[in-house]
Amino acid sequence: MKSLQTSLVGIFLILAFATPFLAHHAISAEFDSTKSVTLNGTVNNVGWMNPHTYVFVNVKDPGLGNMRTWACELPSPTELVRRGFRKESLKVGMEVHLVGTRAKDGSFKIHTDTLAADNSILFSK
Repeated sequence: MKSLQTSLVGIFLILAFATPFLAHHAISAEFDSTKSVTLNGTVNNVGWMNPHTYVFVNVKDPGLGNMRTWACELPSPTELVRRGFRKESLKVGMEVHLVGTRAKDGSFKIHTDTLAADNSILFSK
């Protein structure tokens, strides 16, 4: 009886800790690694939240001349803090340079590989 209880507790713990890892998707599920994008624009919002941090950037469309807002996905806030990135690292109105891969659905969204401002790299994959 004791070994059955121990086994059930063990299975429960494995499932409890494994489930969050299974819920996350691979980058390739949403982004196309063959579609590299380089953006220069102005930060209009920063979404500091799990599971990803988002920087929303106004970018002038070279073909039409109008502004588009791009959603630029970064790692989780915890991962960014480990790398020295802080909430104060980006402010609304800052000019930024980003390099990343575009969403497969063609939306104005990228998975960010590099984020730079004021001639310094704030984040690099």
